[in-house]
Amino acid sequence: MRNLLFLLFLLPAICWAQIYPQSKPAKPISSLSTDELNALFDEANKMYKKQAIRDYSDSLCKKLNGTMLIAQNDIVWVKKAAGYKVLGKTDQPIALYTCFELASVSKEFTAAAVLQLVEQGKVSLNDYLGKYFPGLPYTGITVHNLLSHTSGLPEYFNFKESWFPVGRLTTNQDVVDVLIKYQPKILFQPNTQYKYTNTNYALLALIVEQTSGMKFEDYVRKNIFEPAGMNSSFYITERTEKIGWSIATGHKADRIPLEIKGLDGTFGDKGMYSTVEDLFAWKKAYFNNYKIISKNMVETATTKRNELKDGKLPSEEYGYGWHLENSPCYGRLVYHGGLWHGYNHVLLYYPEKNIFMVFLSNYCNRAHLRQTSVVLHLMCGA
Repeated sequence: MRNLLFLLFLLPAICWAQIYPQSKPAKPISSLSTDELNALFDEANKMYKKQAIRDYSDSLCKKLNGTMLIAQNDIVWVKKAAGYKVLGKTDQPIALYTCFELASVSKEFTAAAVLQLVEQGKVSLNDYLGKYFPGLPYTGITVHNLLSHTSGLPEYFNFKESWFPVGRLTTNQDVVDVLIKYQPKILFQPNTQYKYTNTNYALLALIVEQTSGMKFEDYVRKNIFEPAGMNSSFYITERTEKIGWSIATGHKADRIPLEIKGLDGTFGDKGMYSTVEDLFAWKKAYFNNYKIISKNMVETATTKRNELKDGKLPSEEYGYGWHLENSPCYGRLVYHGGLWHGYNHVLLYYPEKNIFMVFLSNYCNRAHLRQTSVVLHLMCGA
């Protein structure tokens, strides 16, 4: 009878809000068994939470310029689009099929591609960087270090603009060429510190190309997009081919649309375009159906991998392509954010409750800042 008092309180509120259990009891509440009461409570509570999530999403969409999807047990609770592909152009509304540059959310796909090749024996996590890039002036760096951001490689975003070619988009090979030619100083020796650095994943994309014999974009399409059913995903190098596609333009806080140029051309660390529906398909293929990498490899990727020498632990946990958190309220969370050139996203998976959420935005107005915690509270509260 643990739920009787709460249910007696909840049912009037449910009826007032027009939230009804699917099957109403034929008997008076006072005569229901404990099992019947618990079943009624669980159903009513679920309906109540779904309405709370819908109300929350309606409120959020007043500020969010983008798309969002929230699901549990592969059932979508909320799927919404709001705002415009170019701010102020009301004839260009964002739709659920609108593609966004994923920024660093792209990294989980790059890591998955590398781990596929590890499972095939074509790449080893212990391979040194020199095996793939013999001209690089850095020693002791492994594939593991790249995946876990423990390499110490300098951030290519911070290199001098004059080091890169002028008049075209930068390529991943340009990044390697700059590292070889200018030899920017390493940040620290491998395994001694953790530093999230985009250079790591730009190089990983080239390792995929070398070991697979395919262009990175083609490899990911054949081995990740197609098995997952991601039909609206592509890379920056393919954008000009997407004539007639709905693609959002990035905006910073000043609301000015940003042109594609310079470092937009690199990928692996970023550079992937996708939709909320494709990312939901990715979640199911990766976390639940193991169509991308094996269950054991998913566990490897989503377990802390950035331990340092002498057992030192960074304050932030990172696996292979995933940020990790042990929340005091919810336990293990797997997530990644993305912030690049006017795009701002977050994708989160809560394994224990099989909750998935993603927010994609082409306007950096902090609309969904810390909103994942609100969603978890609404979905996991009493």
